[in-house]
Amino acid sequence: MKTSDIKNIKYLISSRHDKDWGITVNTVGCETIEKNYEKYPPRKEHPVQFFFTPSKGRKLESYQLLYIVKGKGTFFTSPEESMEIKEGDMIILRPQQWHSYMPDKKTGWKEMWIGFEGTNMDSRFKNNFFNKKQTIYRIGVQDNIVSLYDQAIKVANEEKAGCQQFLAGIANLILGMTMYYDYNRCFDTAKKEQIDKAKIIIRENLLKEITPEDVASRINMSYSWFRKLFKEYTGVSPAHYIQELKIKEAKHILSESDINIKEVSFYLGFDDIAYFSKVFKKYTGLTPIEYKKIYY
Repeated sequence: MKTSDIKNIKYLISSRHDKDWGITVNTVGCETIEKNYEKYPPRKEHPVQFFFTPSKGRKLESYQLLYIVKGKGTFFTSPEESMEIKEGDMIILRPQQWHSYMPDKKTGWKEMWIGFEGTNMDSRFKNNFFNKKQTIYRIGVQDNIVSLYDQAIKVANEEKAGCQQFLAGIANLILGMTMYYDYNRCFDTAKKEQIDKAKIIIRENLLKEITPEDVASRINMSYSWFRKLFKEYTGVSPAHYIQELKIKEAKHILSESDINIKEVSFYLGFDDIAYFSKVFKKYTGLTPIEYKKIYY
C-alpha cells in the first residue's frame, strides 16, 4: 500500500476469536485541526457511536488514548468543569466516562487516538495501575509514541491477517509507555539521582551485608523517607530489592557451577541455610536444591 493511499482515520471490526486475545482495537486515527476552524469535530468518517458535539459531550463504550501532539485546547470533565490540554498531553478515556474536548481556535491542534477494549485492559484499570481520578497525563511529545500511532494507522489500513493482535500490542505498549513517562516525570532530577545512587551502592555492596538503613545513611537521607521514595520509584522496598538481587545472583551461581547450597548461602550473606532456602523459594517457587537439579 502506498503512503498516499493510507487513510488517517480507521474504524475496525473484530471477530470472536480476536476478542479471545484479550484486547481488540476498534479505531485508530490522526487528524489535524487547523486554527480558525469552523466546526469540530469535522463531520466526516466518524460513526455515530464515536461522533460527538463538544457542547453535549459523550460516553464511549471502550477505552481510548487521545494524544495531543501539536497545539492546545480544552478538556471537559463535566459540562461545568474544564482544564487546558496542550501538546504532549495523553488523555486516557475509560468506558462510560462522560467527557468532551475541543481545540483552541487560535492554535488548532493535531490529535492522534487509538480505541480498544477487552478483559486484559479491564484488569489493568481494575488493579489500580492507573489513578481513577486522573484522566490527563502530561508526558510530553514523545517521538516513539507518535511513531507507534503512525504504525497502528498503517497496520489498520492494510488489515492483514493478525492485524488485531498487532494493534493490540501497540495499544498495550502506548498505555505502558504513558505510565512510564508519567511515573518518572513525578520525580525531580535530584531525587532520581539519589535513588539511582542508592541502587548503585546496593549492587556494589551486595555481598557485604549492607542494609537499607546503611544505604539511606550513605545518601544522607532518613530511612523512612528513603524507603518511601525508593518504593515509589522502583515499585519495591529497599529490602525487597536487595533480596531480589541476591536471589538473582544465587540463581546464576546454582545454574553455572557445582558450588553447594551451603556455600552459596554464606557467600550471599545468609547465615542460616534454612532461611536462604525459604527466601529462595519465595522468589522462584523452587528450593535451591530443586532449582539446581533443573537448571545445572
